[in-house]
Amino acid sequence: MDKQILQVMLGFGSVLLFSVFASKTSSRFGIPVLLIFIAIGMLCGSEGPGGITFNDAHLTHVVGTVALIFILYSGGLSTDLKSITPVWKEGALLATVAVLISTFIMARIINYMTNWGMLLSALLGAAVSSTDAAAVFGILKTRKLGLKPRIQSLLELESGSNDPMAVFLTISLIHLVISPTHISTFDLLQSFFIQMSLGGLAGWFMGLGMVKTINWLNLEFEGLYPVLTLSGVIVIYSLTEYCGGNGFLSVYVAGLAMGREKYFSKQTLGVFHDGLAWLMQVGMFLSLGLLVTPSELYPVMVPSLIFSFCLVFFARPLSVFLSLVGFRKFNLREMWFLSWGGLRGAVPIILATYLLAQSIPNAKTMFNMVFFIVIITTLIQGTTIGVMSRWMKVQETIKERRKLPFKSRHNHSEFIEFFIGSNSPVLGKSIFELHLPKDVLVVLVNRQGNEFIPRGSTGIEKGDRLVCLSAKASIPIVEEIFGSEHFFDRRIG
Repeated sequence: MDKQILQVMLGFGSVLLFSVFASKTSSRFGIPVLLIFIAIGMLCGSEGPGGITFNDAHLTHVVGTVALIFILYSGGLSTDLKSITPVWKEGALLATVAVLISTFIMARIINYMTNWGMLLSALLGAAVSSTDAAAVFGILKTRKLGLKPRIQSLLELESGSNDPMAVFLTISLIHLVISPTHISTFDLLQSFFIQMSLGGLAGWFMGLGMVKTINWLNLEFEGLYPVLTLSGVIVIYSLTEYCGGNGFLSVYVAGLAMGREKYFSKQTLGVFHDGLAWLMQVGMFLSLGLLVTPSELYPVMVPSLIFSFCLVFFARPLSVFLSLVGFRKFNLREMWFLSWGGLRGAVPIILATYLLAQSIPNAKTMFNMVFFIVIITTLIQGTTIGVMSRWMKVQETIKERRKLPFKSRHNHSEFIEFFIGSNSPVLGKSIFELHLPKDVLVVLVNRQGNEFIPRGSTGIEKGDRLVCLSAKASIPIVEEIFGSEHFFDRRIG
C-alpha cells in the first residue's frame, strides 16, 4: 500500500485513539467531551500543530448530518418510552414553542447589536436555540447526576426532539432570505405540520417494521443484524425526507418505537449503535474543529460572549418558564435546572454550515459566532451542571461511588452497585422475581446503612443499594432489568 495512504490511516487512527483516551478527562475533571473533541480537531487544523488545511463546509455539513442521524437514533433506542410518557406534553412544548421563543428573543438582541435585520438575526438565533442530543446524552451518561426521573426524562426527550424544529426554522429562514416574496406564513405553517406529522408517523411505523423484519429474517450470522439496522436507519431518514417529512424526527421516533419492543439480538444491537453514535460524535466534532479557524474567532469574541450570556441567563430560562408554567408539575428550581441542562453542541454548528453552503450574507461571521457561543455556553453549563443539580435539589440518588468491601478474582466478572429510586422497575419485587441470568448474583444489600446477604425471597425497597456480581457479558442485561443508576468499581476484576 502507498506510504502516503498509510500515513493518513495512521494519523486518523491515532487521532481517534487519542480522542478516546482524552475523553476520560470528561468524567474526571467535568469537562464536556464535546469540547475535548473539538479542541483536538482545532489542534489538528491549519493553525494548530497538525497543520491540516480543511475548509469544505459542504463536506462538514454532510458528515454532520449523517452523524446526527445515528446519534438521534441511538438516543431514541436507549430511551425508555415509559419514562418519557408522563412528560411528553412538556417535551413537545420545549421542542417547539421554547425553541421559537428563544429564537425570537435572541433575534431581537442580535439585531439590536448588529443591525443585520430581523431575518438574518433570527437565522443566528434559530441556530443556537435548540439543545443538542449528543451533548445532553453524553453529559448525563458521563456525570451520573442521579436526577429525578421526570427531570432526566424531560431533558432527554427535549434534546432528542427539538433538533427537527431548529432545522425547520433555519431552512425556512434561509428561504425567506433568498426569496422573501415567494413564501407566506401559511406556507410555513403548512410545511411545519406536514414535516413533523409525516416524520413522526413514518418513524414510528418504519421502526416497528424494522422490528418485525429482524424477527422474521432469522439470519444465520448474528453479525449481519447491525448491518440490517444500520441500513434501515439510512432508509428511514432518506425515505422520510424524500416524501417531504422530517428525517431527523423520523429516526429518533423509530428508535423510540424499537426500544419498547422485543426482538432478536436486542442487547447486541443496542451496544453496537451506542458505540456507533460515539464514533459519529468523535468524527463530527473533529471535523467541526478542523473547519474553524481560531484567528477568525477574535473579532467576534465580544459580541459572541454577550450573546452567550443572554442565551444562558435570559432567553433559554424565559422560554422554558413560559413553556412549562401552565403545567404546574415543575417548581422554579426544577425549571431553572431544565434551562441550565439544555446544553448546546454540534447541531448549532452544523446548522451554521447551512448558511455557509447557501452563501447567506455574513455567513462566515455567523458561523464563527455560533462556534464561539457553543463553546462558551457548553463550558459554562457543562462544567457546572453537577453543582447546579445539587443547588436546585433535583437529585434523587446518591452519586458518589462507594468502595465495595470485597474484590473479584476473576477477569470475566465485575461488581456493579445499583441504587433503587422511586421510579425503579424492580421496586417491590423479590430477588427471585427479577429472573436474573444464571451468571449474575445479588451478593449484598445495603438498606439504610445496614448490610446483609439477601435471599431469593428478599423484597427490594426504595433506597436500597444492591451489589451484583455479574459476568461481563451479562452486564447489559442486568442494566436493562434494573433500569437504575449503577456504579462500577473499576478496581475490581
